[in-house]
Amino acid sequence: GPSGTGKTVLAHRFADCVVANGGVFLSGKYDQLQQAAPFSAIASAFNEYCNMLVVHAESLNATAVASGLRELFGHDAFHLVSVIPNLSMIVGDSGGLHGKEDCVDAQERLQYLLCRFVEIISISTKKPLILFLDDLQWADRASIAVIKRLLLTLSASRFLFVGSYREGEMNEHHHVWNMMSTISDLGVNARVIQMSHLNRDVVNDMISDMLRLSPRLTRPLADIAYHKTKGNPLFLKRLMISLSKDGLLRFSLSRRRWVWDEEKIQSRKIPDDVATFLTSAIFKLSPDVQNALCTLSCFGAATDEAVIDVLETDLGVNLKNALEYAVSEGFLEKVDRNYQFSHDRVQEAAYNMLGFEHRAEMHLKYGIALCLRTAKNDNDDSLLFTAVNQINRGNLSAISDSN
Repeated sequence: GPSGTGKTVLAHRFADCVVANGGVFLSGKYDQLQQAAPFSAIASAFNEYCNMLVVHAESLNATAVASGLRELFGHDAFHLVSVIPNLSMIVGDSGGLHGKEDCVDAQERLQYLLCRFVEIISISTKKPLILFLDDLQWADRASIAVIKRLLLTLSASRFLFVGSYREGEMNEHHHVWNMMSTISDLGVNARVIQMSHLNRDVVNDMISDMLRLSPRLTRPLADIAYHKTKGNPLFLKRLMISLSKDGLLRFSLSRRRWVWDEEKIQSRKIPDDVATFLTSAIFKLSPDVQNALCTLSCFGAATDEAVIDVLETDLGVNLKNALEYAVSEGFLEKVDRNYQFSHDRVQEAAYNMLGFEHRAEMHLKYGIALCLRTAKNDNDDSLLFTAVNQINRGNLSAISDSN
């Protein structure tokens, strides 16, 4: 479906049902600015699962999973640990985790190992396993090959794959369509669920629930909101927040309910699309917060705190206070050690605020800083893909220092 229609929210509501009924739900997200790292979303999902195994060892049958992984992989575990670092907490550092690269086709080997990894999880836990990957329009070919392989080899087991993608951003030759065609021809049950904008009545139900008022009372406001947002859930949510901040929607203590100024809301000029609306919302923030969001946007939808630490320490960029404010305003979310944009459209709005040349210069500067930090620490190359991706997106002509 289109951007902002709630594809990700629907998947995570489904996750609540899966977990409540004893299943395992894993999720990863592809990123337009992080396509240099193959298998990124799949590896992220499995990395989180390994962390879950350590934290919830008894309920997830971690002993059986670890035993199965050690027996199956042996020395090959090293290759999986290179993309799933937390796996080392399950299989340990012995058994050849630091072996040598001896396979000509590294991607083919990783595809095979990742599929066997899922197979062991499914067999050992004896629980339904659901893998959700978001934003498939930005998935790399290697990832799609793994998904296809999983669906063809695990079709008879307790495995379900759920993927989401933006409508209109995948042409007929996209590798996702090729995968869908192949698995359907080979008998895998595949279904497309179409997400769309909310209709006028659902918008009214949503606002009624939001304001704790009867649908009859909220109908005039809902009609205006529907007209301005065309029923896009993300646009609608940000519009309601904006109306509240600007005092056009407020809680009346005397009437003990929410009230609004219909005439002013109706006459208020609002951009036709959510991207422009979000850009205008970002422009209302202080320059420090705007700069912090623009900096973060250069790294995609989510950024590890380790990257921010490097920028602050090595480049003298002050970010964390501004980012925490952006979290409080709903532009970002803080999950463990990651700052995540609340929606891809927020990240895109911040990124598009940068001019092309300025954007390229920032990518290059950040990439070099991360590369130098990686070079200083031989035992940790966790920032390497991020550094290379930034340099690739940079503009070499922006280098003015001949050294």
